Amino acid sequence: MDQKELREWEAKCIQEEPPACRAGCPLNVDARAFVLSMARGDLDGARAVLEKSMPLAAVTARLCEAPCEVYCIRKDLGGAIAVGGLERQCIRETSPKGKIPRLPARPRKVAVIGSGPSSLTVAFDLARKGHPISVYHLGEKPGGWLRGLDESFLPQTVLDAELQRLGSLHVTFVSVPALDAALIEVHPADAMYVGQDDTIAPDLLALLTPPDPETMALERPGWFTGGMAGREFRFISAVSQGREAAVSIDRFLQNASLTSSRVPLRDGRTDLFTQTFGIEPVERVVPAGQGGFTREEAVREAGRCLDCQCLECVKHCVYLAEHGGYPKSYARRVFNNSAIVQGMRQANTFINSCSMCGQCETLCPNDFSMADMCLDARREMVDLNRMPPSAHWFALEEMRSAKDAQAALIRHAPGASASDAIFFPGCQLAGIRPEQTLRLYDRLLEIEPRTGIWLDCCAAPAHWAGRREEFAAVLSAMEKMWSGMGRPMVVTACSTCLKMFREHLPAFGAVSVWTLLSESGVQAASTGRPLALSDPCTSRHDAQTRDAVRSLLARLGQPLAELPMSGELTECCGFGGLMDNANPALARKVAQARVAQSEADFLTYCAMCREQLARTGKPVLHILDLLFPETARPATEPPAGISARRVNRRRLKDEILARHGLDRGPREPWEELRIVVADDVAAMLEERRILEDDVRRVLFAASKGGRVLRHGGDGRLIAASRLGEVTFWVEYREGADGYEILKAWSHRMRIAGGDL
Repeated sequence: MDQKELREWEAKCIQEEPPACRAGCPLNVDARAFVLSMARGDLDGARAVLEKSMPLAAVTARLCEAPCEVYCIRKDLGGAIAVGGLERQCIRETSPKGKIPRLPARPRKVAVIGSGPSSLTVAFDLARKGHPISVYHLGEKPGGWLRGLDESFLPQTVLDAELQRLGSLHVTFVSVPALDAALIEVHPADAMYVGQDDTIAPDLLALLTPPDPETMALERPGWFTGGMAGREFRFISAVSQGREAAVSIDRFLQNASLTSSRVPLRDGRTDLFTQTFGIEPVERVVPAGQGGFTREEAVREAGRCLDCQCLECVKHCVYLAEHGGYPKSYARRVFNNSAIVQGMRQANTFINSCSMCGQCETLCPNDFSMADMCLDARREMVDLNRMPPSAHWFALEEMRSAKDAQAALIRHAPGASASDAIFFPGCQLAGIRPEQTLRLYDRLLEIEPRTGIWLDCCAAPAHWAGRREEFAAVLSAMEKMWSGMGRPMVVTACSTCLKMFREHLPAFGAVSVWTLLSESGVQAASTGRPLALSDPCTSRHDAQTRDAVRSLLARLGQPLAELPMSGELTECCGFGGLMDNANPALARKVAQARVAQSEADFLTYCAMCREQLARTGKPVLHILDLLFPETARPATEPPAGISARRVNRRRLKDEILARHGLDRGPREPWEELRIVVADDVAAMLEERRILEDDVRRVLFAASKGGRVLRHGGDGRLIAASRLGEVTFWVEYREGADGYEILKAWSHRMRIAGGDL
């Protein structure tokens, strides 16, 4: 990812867009943060938010007409948050946050004519930047029309205190008899501001041409104005114009462009999306007394805030929520991960943990796809040889084993010399439910007798791992095999296989087996109890298959307990995108979050979804348990382990060969070794991704003269052997029933001092 690509990714995520209330504030006050602090009862924190953006906050907070309320998302759900009332309550009950910071002094002087709100804002903003300011005002004290306000709105002691704080910023107040043109000659300055929200003499006003609405600059160089009448919100509009003028004056004094890269006022415009579906209206809190909100009333009113954010993807994705950010921040994380030359690449696990389910893209108003971003990052890491070998190693080995001579098979139907269709069950269904795979194939033969069978893997692991070359090579080989079979229609039982073929091998014309069954009919019965149907994430954009499954279930009379996130919004089981390989702990959390969405038993039509969800202890059925009751497995059946899946694929191939009158393929000598594995040891092997086949190969090598270490005096032995890129150790005892396995572990390392 380069800088340009980073900017493109960042632009898609709107989470950092301001909420509508902040976008509607001409001073850019973070009204959301302010209100949320009030809701927590943190008035000091709330005041700090105001003082960060408000000039003379004790005055501004009391008089602000709160245009932000016009844009509040809550306005149609009980009424806008009373931000103005909350500001007044906050400012009444808190004290200023200490000395106002000021930058080092600068030499060029600014004259501010008038002391109304706009002029005081110019003085405040420029004084903080270190400019020497002189404010020329009428009467004994500055303040303009603010001096005429009722004490209930603005106590004069408050105004005096704020002006005193302004004076601490090296602002000089000069009382003059008239705010007229003569001031220009008597009091020259490097820049001049004329505040029209004070009593300006006609001869000075006559010098004022209409200001530039963006910069508040006049035609005369160095002259600026603001505080013009006619705006809807008199006070806050004047303050806003003063602030814009101050920005321009600061740029002018530094000989910088008044307009380059200037951030315009939003006037409520924002791209932030806030989901309001399902939010109940809550009526606005009305103060009981005439003096405004009490503290308790303020907390209740602030508690109505929706905390407007997008985060639609994060709300529904355990992976995104787990890493404490949102897509724009994740794009930066991915960029930084690839940009470093050396050192720890701390985002590797983050990049490799995405399930690539696509839910985020469906939920996002701008179609931000974490799947695409992470896949691009994985491909780049592979291309640059920066992908940790362990990240996807086991999944790739599983893919390769499903394609090796012991498990893979492609044949026409028994007795047929050609195929009109070919059944591709997928490596997971074949490995998890071999008997049901055969029963499903028999049903397809009833529908179309010239249906061949193809035991193989669709190469999704290579695709998910970002291994473009291996993925392309596998697809090319599969296309040749398919062509050799006469280019039949490919029928899949796996939604991932279907997605891979439709996207990367469209010539296959792949269709879902569930679609064919829904069209031909089935004879079975329902469980009688509602089941929560969990759509596989790879069927997200396959409405035809999802509808076909529901049609089948309706025909069976099976009632469903619909999940809140299903169909196009369905959630991953934790296996997709190789999450379970790169981050098993996160995959467990994802599965737990999924089954927690319903108290009903679950039902799915993806073999791996069934296994992942069942691993949580939730009763889960596969649709084949309903369609073919004679092969049904109990919903509480533990998931098949990785070792069983390897063995099941071989047995399924043997069964298919037997139907053709052919002997099974050759077996490796280590396959005949008898091992005894207790349940706790089996769980350990599963967690460590160590196959019983691996254990047998190590023990076989030991029996043929490999290295063996006697461990203790109780008959324990440790054998080690290097299998491919991994070194395995097995601790065991020899017994009458075979080898008793006690422990096993592995590492991607070589042992110094000779080969194992």
